Amino acid sequence: MTLLNLIAEGGSLSKAAQALSLTQPAVTAMLQELESVLGVQLVERDRRGARLTAIGMATHVQLRQALNVLNGLESGLAMAPETHHLRVGVLTTAMLELVPDAVAKLRRDGPRTTFQFFENTVDSVVRGVLDGSLDCGIGRIGTGVLQSANSKRLKISQIQKAPLKIVGAPTHPLCELARVSLSTLQNQSWILLPHGTQSREAFDHAFIQQGLVPPLPVVESLSFYSNFHLASKTDLLTIAPAAALEHFAAANIVQALKITWPIGLSPIMFFCLKELSATRAISAFRQALLSQES
Repeated sequence: MTLLNLIAEGGSLSKAAQALSLTQPAVTAMLQELESVLGVQLVERDRRGARLTAIGMATHVQLRQALNVLNGLESGLAMAPETHHLRVGVLTTAMLELVPDAVAKLRRDGPRTTFQFFENTVDSVVRGVLDGSLDCGIGRIGTGVLQSANSKRLKISQIQKAPLKIVGAPTHPLCELARVSLSTLQNQSWILLPHGTQSREAFDHAFIQQGLVPPLPVVESLSFYSNFHLASKTDLLTIAPAAALEHFAAANIVQALKITWPIGLSPIMFFCLKELSATRAISAFRQALLSQES
């Protein structure tokens, strides 16, 4: 795999040989042996250098996936006997309560499991699950992924719905109203997530559906938690998932306005490769996450 990776990145056998501290004839011999074993041409060469063939690229991807899975197994085997190890890609908001409660349940009920959590974008997590560098993922899967060919490789379970709340400082005048309308909110000052995020789309579309122009933000920020603290010190309002709000509202840092937002986020999903879904550690973690909704 390393040889194919170096050829793909460097575009020549000489650069691959240099990176491996070998002679070019030695690298050529290695490549020929690999092609002989597999019975296919992995690399094509011309005056411009060397590049992977279509079969070579597919082989490179498959080898990388296999290596990632083996690395995960190696991490698990290095643990104490009967200890499982999971590499989990996760949405940041899920780490606030959903994941900690599930880990606490596993700590009580087993099986004994150790975790590596990687907070990243959903697209990155999906890629990690597909290439074997992650065992499972937790996040909002968009329609693009669900409609892609790769979705057939995934076992996907809905874990948590994601309604949105409008949030302001406890002293904000709108927090005192028994009911707040979209037309009233149109004239307020806002902290919003950037365009391209689901929260911003859900915010804008709610106004558009009512024939209203969505208000422009005073502040754009990607962090719900930073937005809560900023709202608590100003007259600015913000929008956030209900799950992200709970602890901050309990601490009286911010308060939700009395309005049901007409558009929610995609639900939070748990996903893994279908062939791994029945393994004990993944199955137990999935059930622990599902139990949070019961």
